[in-house]
Amino acid sequence: MKKIIFASLLVFGFIVAYPIFADSTTTTTTTTTNSSSICSKANMSSVEGIINWATCLLVKSVVPLLFALALVAFIWGVIQYYINPDNEEKRKKGKSFIIGGIIALFVMTSVWGIVTILRTTFKVDGNNILTNPPTIKVD
Repeated sequence: MKKIIFASLLVFGFIVAYPIFADSTTTTTTTTTNSSSICSKANMSSVEGIINWATCLLVKSVVPLLFALALVAFIWGVIQYYINPDNEEKRKKGKSFIIGGIIALFVMTSVWGIVTILRTTFKVDGNNILTNPPTIKVD
């Protein structure tokens, strides 16, 4: 029984995580952009290029991975909670996974919303933030 649940959880996790890591392409009228190569085209010879590459890597791979892990933790907690109706220790552990997964998903979604609100309020384009950094004139 546990092997069947583990296999179904693995398949469900793959179904959830596949679109995140898939090599999706976006087609415009003239060009096709491969999203996996956007981060690799950064100019690594300057500090600006390194920061843009790190930001791109964080946004396009680490954040979706954290969302997927939080979702898998939540689902794992639900499975552990309902699979062990007699074992109070495993139910308690499952409940802690459920609560942790919900809190993680809530916090990440809230931060994502706040960042989106700030980006639209200050009209910051997410493609290249450091193209025109503010400067201070010193006389």
